[in-house]
Amino acid sequence: MLPAVSGLAAAVPNAHPDYPWISWTACIAATAIWIWSVAATRRAWKSAGKGHGIQISTDRAEKTCDAVLTVCTLLIPAALGLLTWLYEKVVLGSFVIPIVVALIYFFILLVLTAHMRFNFLWRSGQEFAAGGDKDMRFAYWLTIATSSIVLGLFLLAVPVLGLGFQWIHMKDEDKPSPATSACRCGQEACTAPDSASSHPANTAAGDQQGSTKSKR
Repeated sequence: MLPAVSGLAAAVPNAHPDYPWISWTACIAATAIWIWSVAATRRAWKSAGKGHGIQISTDRAEKTCDAVLTVCTLLIPAALGLLTWLYEKVVLGSFVIPIVVALIYFFILLVLTAHMRFNFLWRSGQEFAAGGDKDMRFAYWLTIATSSIVLGLFLLAVPVLGLGFQWIHMKDEDKPSPATSACRCGQEACTAPDSASSHPANTAAGDQQGSTKSKR
């Protein structure tokens, strides 16, 4: 998916210099941190509760999932709105790459949160154990939620910073053309008369002068 996006960005003619290495560096660094955080989750939660896990209230976990769902429903439209605005106002370039990666993070988080909220937690009692030698799904979800929101916001800020540092350039606005029109009379072209000569008052004055001269 990302090669297709970068290929589309490169295929569009761009008069301004583009800096794709900035977008790719931000995406690779964010993805590396995301993967490292998820991989380090088991080791971080292994000693929770002296190896037997900690008891987490189901009601508390449900409220946390509801908050994350709310954040996802705000971040996904915000990312799409930012992408649309930049597409209309900015020369198309590699800035779309970090926005697409951020959207992938947000959609992954949305799917996992919906699974935790409406599948895992509904099958739990008043409390459930997480960490240690117990179920690690909630621990992994907490890590993914934190990493996806923070790194996704960082990637959304890359195009904004690009505008500030002039790595991304606004589209050149079309200058208004002179008020002329062309008409075809056979093979001849003529321009529209000047606004002053075409004014009704000026036309009437010209007709009156013409009639006075004819009487003389």
